[in-house]
Amino acid sequence: MNFKVDQEFINNIVNYFIGGICVFDVDSKSLSLKPLYMNDGLYRMLGGTKDNIDHIFKDLRISIIPDDMEVFEQGITDILADDGAAEFEFRIVNHDGSLMWIRFHGNLYSRDGSSNIVTAVLLDCTEQKTIEEELKRQSDYMHLLMDTDITFDFNCRTDVCIYRFTQTDALEHDSVIKGYHEKLPSLGIHEDDIGAYTEILESAMAHPHRDKLEFRSVGLINPTDEYRWYRADVVSILGKEGYVSHVIGHIVDIHESKLKEIELKLRADHDGLTGLMNKQATETLIKNTLEQYKKDKELVGAMMILDTDSFKHIIDTYGHSTGDRVLARIGEVIQNNFKGMDVTGRIGGDEFMIFMHNIRNPENAENLADKVQFLVRHSFDNEEFGKDVSMSIGIAIAPEHGTDFENLYNTADKALYYVKTHGKANHKIYSESL
Repeated sequence: MNFKVDQEFINNIVNYFIGGICVFDVDSKSLSLKPLYMNDGLYRMLGGTKDNIDHIFKDLRISIIPDDMEVFEQGITDILADDGAAEFEFRIVNHDGSLMWIRFHGNLYSRDGSSNIVTAVLLDCTEQKTIEEELKRQSDYMHLLMDTDITFDFNCRTDVCIYRFTQTDALEHDSVIKGYHEKLPSLGIHEDDIGAYTEILESAMAHPHRDKLEFRSVGLINPTDEYRWYRADVVSILGKEGYVSHVIGHIVDIHESKLKEIELKLRADHDGLTGLMNKQATETLIKNTLEQYKKDKELVGAMMILDTDSFKHIIDTYGHSTGDRVLARIGEVIQNNFKGMDVTGRIGGDEFMIFMHNIRNPENAENLADKVQFLVRHSFDNEEFGKDVSMSIGIAIAPEHGTDFENLYNTADKALYYVKTHGKANHKIYSESL
């Protein structure tokens, strides 16, 4: 293949370059620039007509932001010193009134008295400067709060995310992740948090705004084998075309404070005497669990309401401390005999609630009800009050008796009422025959 480079080819390359390739006559005294040549790429970069852009460069100094004039003058002075190429950045008011950052890379070509011919390349670095300023602003803020400093820059156009790690011993280099959006599920974010993380990212990509998210991660930003809690502070950056081009922000380690927060919440959600969840937390968690039953008709669950028989008699006869011992023991039995996916709580003075998740068949609920009643009944065999300790249990089955909390509660309560009025110390699954 023969490839010939001629003047026309060079002219086309110069004019199609998105950026300014210019020649200026610079006055040594006033440091004013008189354009001798400006390529077509400069007009496309600034997005205006020839007349608009020519008007700006007729006296560029008028369009430069006053705060940046010193930088501009020093940069031109450095070029005229003929010590090699000089590069500097400054802001101008563009023809449409918007601010634009210009990177000026220039070199002295020739000198004749006070007239100096300077060749220069001008580039639009607005987007880059915006990102740098936002990251610096966030960095300054985060340094006041945290020692850990992880910044990220996600390029929405290229689907590349760059993580920068500072002030950490284990992570001292940048990580460049190509295909970031697609790879999110495999980057070590906890499976319970990946949905929210993806939603935050996609929302930031769709329109400019600020957001934050707490999530657990292991691997990329946490070189250990255990998940740690982090907070991501996210901000969208608009490109000059008017749509989001970058999503940037900070990730900070909040593990210790998050664990304390979780501990405090657990204390607030749990009953201090029995260790079980309180009424509000129990109802909320059961309602959340029942959402699965509305979607998956194959699941079978059981709601139990457990009532301590003759509890008022126990307190009146043996005192409140004995009543507390009985309740604490019931809580212990319940905690030891139900699996992690089950919901267990104390919903009243001597009343408890259990939701058994995915029991396969109702007989499993009856078997566990039997076991709980047996263990509670024989917990105080050697105590004077032991003969008075027993439990009555009403049971409702999901989805047979419903898949919402109120229906199941009312149904289990009817079964419990039947047991309480037919001898107590027993259990029943609700049926129409009751």
